[in-house]
Amino acid sequence: MQKDFRELTAVERQLIENEHAHLEQFLWELHEACCEFDSLKECHGCDKEKFASCQGRLISFEYVFIDFVIRHFENEEKIMSEICYTQNAKEFFHMHVQEHEKLLLEMESLMHKLSAESEQGFTAGAIRELYYRVAELFGKHASTFDNLLLNHHESGKK
Repeated sequence: MQKDFRELTAVERQLIENEHAHLEQFLWELHEACCEFDSLKECHGCDKEKFASCQGRLISFEYVFIDFVIRHFENEEKIMSEICYTQNAKEFFHMHVQEHEKLLLEMESLMHKLSAESEQGFTAGAIRELYYRVAELFGKHASTFDNLLLNHHESGKK
């Protein structure tokens, strides 16, 4: 795979790594938004203001997060389109783009479902599920696609 791609420039690598770190920061902030996150309770112990605040933060998170993810995917795809040399790399690029499209559809479906749950009073559960599902989806994506993109030269030299 090493000869299929040109090496990422320092700027390209830093952009992708910074965006991945920002995605992790988003998740941490979502985790911290819910005072019942680790107790596995619902929002019954929260007053109305806190409950409304969490509902608002969940909705805000969803929109800001999905916008950021779209920009991140666009940046990754632009970089990949510029570094692919061979048919093998172009096929990998095409699969990566398809995975981005699949992830966006899954995220939008999940966010719609969880917004409905939050409206029914299950905001803490919605926040927990969003946190764990996003971590799972993006973790799988990173291990299948992004790590190969970021580390293909190191792995090709071993």
